[in-house]
Amino acid sequence: PERFWRNSGARAGDVLLLTKPLGMGAVSTAIKKDLAPPDMLAAAMQLMATLNRDAKRALHDIDVHGATDVTGFGLVGHASEMAMGAGLTLEVDTAALPLFPGALELVRNGALSGGCKRGKAHFGPRVRVAANVEPALADLVFDAETSGGLLIAIAERDADGAVKRLRNAGVPSHGVVGRFVPRQTDDALLALR
Repeated sequence: PERFWRNSGARAGDVLLLTKPLGMGAVSTAIKKDLAPPDMLAAAMQLMATLNRDAKRALHDIDVHGATDVTGFGLVGHASEMAMGAGLTLEVDTAALPLFPGALELVRNGALSGGCKRGKAHFGPRVRVAANVEPALADLVFDAETSGGLLIAIAERDADGAVKRLRNAGVPSHGVVGRFVPRQTDDALLALR
């Protein structure tokens, strides 16, 4: 109990890591509609069965300021929760987001869960989306995830070591996808750029 990670402890200047690719909501929706090819189905099941245990173990002695998993509220919902709890804004580099192969194409073709619409209705007013972000990607980050990865806030000085540890542990994704900054007057929790 003395070593658990809170979701509200991010600090200004912290970077955000994501440990699994996004897109399981779109893939799950495509599976339900019998639109996912067999190889996508097999790869998605393997990813969804991958536990977050190895990511947690890889970072056991790094000072994690905040963390949460990405599930039914999607990346935007869970990242917003972290930003709100910290009193900060999270700038997300959408070009750095790991995506499950084929997931973006599924979204372009309309395979979105009901969680996407609900997420946009609830969190959308507190999210700024840059004009250069592809609409399908903007939808995907709102979509619900099934057995998603961890969002982990750490000091920037620890990022290279953390990424290396996650990679060496075989964690599916292990890159920096965002940064926490002081909140501006527009009160945005997330800025997707």
